[in-house]
Amino acid sequence: MRYYIINNSLNLKIVGYFPQSIQAKNNCHIWDEPRFIEHHELVKIDFDPIVSNAILHKKSKLTDLISVVGMGFTRKLLLSNKLKEILETKTGRGQVQFFNSPIIYKDSFINEYWIVNSVKSYSKFIDIKKSTLLIRKRKEEGGTYLENIYFDSFNDLVTYIGKNELEGKIFFSKIYMNSDFKEDFFVLNYIDGGIKYLVSEKLKQEIEEAGCTGIEFQPSELSYSEWTAPGGERERVYGKA
Repeated sequence: MRYYIINNSLNLKIVGYFPQSIQAKNNCHIWDEPRFIEHHELVKIDFDPIVSNAILHKKSKLTDLISVVGMGFTRKLLLSNKLKEILETKTGRGQVQFFNSPIIYKDSFINEYWIVNSVKSYSKFIDIKKSTLLIRKRKEEGGTYLENIYFDSFNDLVTYIGKNELEGKIFFSKIYMNSDFKEDFFVLNYIDGGIKYLVSEKLKQEIEEAGCTGIEFQPSELSYSEWTAPGGERERVYGKA
């Protein structure tokens, strides 16, 4: 089965302005408040977290997935009710949580938006031998470069990263899941961008048929640079950014 990374739309005809939010209204001291949602990732939140409110640019359009900047939204999705209801049916075993996160648009609060908190990662189900892993290395003259790196198992990868303090420097750029993997909506870490949300081809079609807006689906077997290359597949499917 093919899988797709959920990306924000880059098409200004759809989103109006990118990113759609220009800042965030914080509702607490963002560094000292332990209940602030920004401080929680890949863990279950068993209390009512404090969320931020995304403030949209006046030229932005309301879509089902909102491109967000600001504390409180790092590596998280901001969804409409419509998209939440679709994804919520695919979140067996509690791998994600949804928390109400109203947006501010043209000086009005719009309540029907939700932030997604990733509870667990499914990266151990990546086909590590078929996928592409890269390591970022430093050049003697300054700067960095990327080089392929190989492991026999996901546990070997995690052990190597921890032992050599390489968190964030080794990541998957092209992803294939194990043939017996069956999830429709799930989260991966140790990938380009840190954390990404993915859907199966079946769920992708369901979201598209529902008419959800603001979303682009990047095939997981393509690296981001391949996906966004001028004249490439992203442009063919979704138009120029």
